[in-house]
Amino acid sequence: LPGGAWLSLNASGSMILSGRLRTILRQVDRDIVVELTEHVAVDDYAALRAAVQALGPRVRLAVDDGGAGFAGLRHVVELRPDVVKLDAAIVRGIDGDPVRQSLVAGMVHYARTTETHLVAEGVETEAEAATLAGLGVALAQGYLYAHPAPLAELLVDGRAA
Repeated sequence: LPGGAWLSLNASGSMILSGRLRTILRQVDRDIVVELTEHVAVDDYAALRAAVQALGPRVRLAVDDGGAGFAGLRHVVELRPDVVKLDAAIVRGIDGDPVRQSLVAGMVHYARTTETHLVAEGVETEAEAATLAGLGVALAQGYLYAHPAPLAELLVDGRAA
């Protein structure tokens, strides 16, 4: 990756708690965003918070797919992540759904109040992007912007395009 780029990786709570991730990250010389996957329940939030802190100062926590699976508001409240990634199911069709808009507006308020980065996942249409921007969501990802691709295809002269 280009210098200064953050590396994001998904990890379960059990992977973080096991200490294996800490061992792996000792070998990495860049800033990391650990995206807590939503597929497994968290039994001990205090232990998970301590394990994330033990990963070091160059590691930030993201709650991936916020609002889906086990990654509901409890993950956000208990873990106080640096990044909350709104699940695509909340984003999809937001331009025509006042309930989704209200939920996201509340999350924008939370993000501003707590200095948390809010990222909308699964943005596929200009209308969704415009609605999210109007609500104050500054960061988004999805097929509207790019499809998954090998890193080499995203680099121009060794730099991110």
